[in-house]
Amino acid sequence: MLNRKHPHRDGILPVKGYDSVNLPSGLYKRVKELVESRAELGYRSTAEFVTEAVRKRMEEIETLLHAQRQFEEKSQVQRRAKEKGPQVE
Repeated sequence: MLNRKHPHRDGILPVKGYDSVNLPSGLYKRVKELVESRAELGYRSTAEFVTEAVRKRMEEIETLLHAQRQFEEKSQVQRRAKEKGPQVE
């Protein structure tokens, strides 16, 4: 029976532990055609391609955010040291 609260467009509900997202039709078609026409790329499905693409992009963003945090922390340390002025012993 189709869950009316969260119906999937083709009537198939996502597998437990998975969620779904909507892609623009044109983008989905491009990915599907690529996956189907280029077996040497190693993707078994459009879902596998999209999963890898999202995972890679998340890794890129997380790496950038980590570098940004490190830069901000270093800047704060330098600013505090500058505010303290030279240490006299």
